Amino acid sequence: MPTLLIATANAHKVEEIRAKLRGLGAQDIELLDLGAYAAYTPPEENGLTFADNARIKAVAAAAMSGHIALADDSGLMVEALGGAPGIHSARYAGQGHDDAANNAKLLAELAGTPLKRRQAAFHCSIAIAHPQGEPLTAAGRVEGHILEQPRGCGGFGYDPLFYVTELNRGMAELSMEEKNRVSHRARALEAALPLLLRLLNYKNMV
Repeated sequence: MPTLLIATANAHKVEEIRAKLRGLGAQDIELLDLGAYAAYTPPEENGLTFADNARIKAVAAAAMSGHIALADDSGLMVEALGGAPGIHSARYAGQGHDDAANNAKLLAELAGTPLKRRQAAFHCSIAIAHPQGEPLTAAGRVEGHILEQPRGCGGFGYDPLFYVTELNRGMAELSMEEKNRVSHRARALEAALPLLLRLLNYKNMV
């Protein structure tokens, strides 16, 4: 059975990635995450783009573990804020702050901004690294706008504030199955799947 290390300790991301890979037919891959490596210290994410940071994380995790590693770097880009929070999405309100603080800062920054100027997009870059090879990357994106107040009780991060244009619903109002059809991470995983299966020499796709 091939083994893949999902290079994150974020339980929400692990759940989404596991579900999406299995939904795409990759049933018989042993999936690990960084929870299995308590002593591991993640590298500094000092890239200039989502793809840069995904590569940094994937390469470090593959070298540490000896397994093929998949890392994602994703975030929210708001047009009225010049693309912010962008690669700083997870730390928008400062180091150590949580999703609620990041959402509160976003709403404060957009206070008084009309709906037509609240366009936004979620972007995800995925990198897959072999311990002895160059990382491969893929990306996905979903368009929408920022709500004036949270909506829905699902998802995580900025999901409660993100309205998905193509579905006319908030991201946090979607079930896991619905989100895994349209989200930026789901689309990036779909684009990355052929690269991943090739590296894993995986033959049993259904």
